[in-house]
Amino acid sequence: MEQNAKRAPSQRQLRVGEEIRSALAQIFAHGETHNPVLDTASITVSEVRISPDLKNATAYVMPLAGGNKEAVFEALKDNASRIRGMVTRKIILRTSPRI
Repeated sequence: MEQNAKRAPSQRQLRVGEEIRSALAQIFAHGETHNPVLDTASITVSEVRISPDLKNATAYVMPLAGGNKEAVFEALKDNASRIRGMVTRKIILRTSPRI
């Protein structure tokens, strides 16, 4: 068997990923970011994958119908640390993952 073979995510990874996905969806649905681009766009959070050490998370998001995609992604990059803080306040983890 290969050393680099990918393993299926653990139950903890799946559970934490789903908690983060739910928190992000709630933040975007309620317009809590205080960013006009993000608050006016309908953003869908389809999945969150988290690393085995729970320190890095990848969120798969898309604006509804792909409209204004570039502006939304730029706003997400600019507000990544603020969104991370909002997620941290919504879910309790030992360390907050980098999203």
